[in-house]
Order: sequence, then structure tokens, then C-alpha cells
Amino acid sequence: MSRYPEVLEAAALNHEPHQLAHYLRELANDYHTYYNAHQFLVDDTELRQARLALILSVKQVIANGLGLLGVSAPESM
Repeated sequence: MSRYPEVLEAAALNHEPHQLAHYLRELANDYHTYYNAHQFLVDDTELRQARLALILSVKQVIANGLGLLGVSAPESM
């Protein structure tokens, strides 16, 4: 997710919105892989909070990016 600002800037400066679309696809894929490999509702409160914060952060970045591309994101799947 740390690359989001630079990808967004490059896509805008170069008039290449597909860069943002590719980034969002990669982010969703990476998140899906992470989600399948780790439990989120664990007993360790600090770890659970960190993982839940990750979920919210990824959701926000994807929603923002899709919005910039003019694509609506579903609230749930």
C-alpha cells in the first residue's frame, strides 16, 4: 500500500489510468493471499487489532482507487 501515492501520481502525470487499475489488482491479489494464509480473529488483542486495521486500510485504498477510475465498489461480497 505504500506505493499507492506514487502509482497514483504516475498514472495521473502520464495519463495512464491503467497503471492504477493494475496496482489495485495486484493489491487485491496480495491481500487475498495474505488473508488466506493468516487468521484474523486471534486471541492476541494487539495482533488482532493490527490485522483488522490492515483490512480497513486495504478496503479504503481499493475503494479510493476504484472511485478515481469511475468504478463503484460493492459494500460486501
